[in-house]
Amino acid sequence: MTYDTAIIGAGINGCATAYFLTQGGEKVALIDREGIAAGGSGAAGAFVSPKFSKGGPLKALMEESYLFSIDFYERRFPELIRIAPLIHFAKYEDENEKVRAFRETTALPMLSVMPEAPLTKETEAFEHVVLARSGLVNAQAVCTRLAEGSDFILDDINIIKYESGLWTVGAIRAKRVVLATGAYRPVVAMPHIALRAVWGHRVDIRTTTPLPCHLHQYVSIAATGTNGEGAIGATHDVHYDPQTATEPYDVEQGRAELLEKASRTVSLEHIEVVKDYTGLRSGSNDYYPLVGRVADAEASLCAAPGLAKGAKSDAASLVYHPELYMINGTGGYGFVMGPLLARTLAQALLEGKPLPEALDPTRFLYRWAKRAGK
Repeated sequence: MTYDTAIIGAGINGCATAYFLTQGGEKVALIDREGIAAGGSGAAGAFVSPKFSKGGPLKALMEESYLFSIDFYERRFPELIRIAPLIHFAKYEDENEKVRAFRETTALPMLSVMPEAPLTKETEAFEHVVLARSGLVNAQAVCTRLAEGSDFILDDINIIKYESGLWTVGAIRAKRVVLATGAYRPVVAMPHIALRAVWGHRVDIRTTTPLPCHLHQYVSIAATGTNGEGAIGATHDVHYDPQTATEPYDVEQGRAELLEKASRTVSLEHIEVVKDYTGLRSGSNDYYPLVGRVADAEASLCAAPGLAKGAKSDAASLVYHPELYMINGTGGYGFVMGPLLARTLAQALLEGKPLPEALDPTRFLYRWAKRAGK
């Protein structure tokens, strides 16, 4: 069977891209080796909030993504997002100034009065920001709904091949391929792409303590629902990678660490852990996501040998894999950034709108070429 687009990876980035492409009339195959939101996206805390920092282009992108995504989820899947105020606390004394700067300069809607919550005395001593609205998304359910318009295929794709104007992807063919593979192995050679694997752990809980707001500090803690259900999540162990580790991840130890860190912020009584979720997320080395065409690094270096000496050739001299794109590098902010980035990519593919230069994966090619040429 032939598709307009094959998307490899069914996390939030892949599912959101499938959603916007199918909304635009594309015939889409969504492919994953484990299932929809079976990896890092399924283990995400799935909180929708901005980046709490002093400023800069990444903060601006995060705020735009936050405003877009919270509206996107609430309009399309209102039953799958829990809207509540968010109190963000500094973790350390050194972060107090950063939190104050955010509070004094942000244009985002804030609350002047902090919602009542059973905070610890330790936490009350830190600077804080009270965001009027933030969200907790049902990660797997949202991804499943986003994928409804596409054909889901369970397959472990190790290599793809382009010939006669089409990509062969497992048992299907496609005019275009979008890689949304996160931190897992790429299906084409991309030696220039700099990604870092980040392990995530979330626990769904029940507690007898009502919590009217989301909390961010050492970990993220969800406002409780009507039956006391909530969640605690974190980008938990930045050094653990199941692809290279010699020992399996210790879920019980990770769970204990999550609960201990949460207890530093808030006093929750009679906590029952309902379920654990773990998975690998992918961030870029410069913390910016990657959205755009995938260059053939080796062919580009041959076509433009000056790259090895640091000459930044223009895009016309680089060699790209035909009709091959990627969306990756959102790290622990996949459910914040995914919808806006996916729409941006879909608009580029369907309407020819230019992609933001700052997101171009080719930005890593120049540094790689200098190293490769030595």
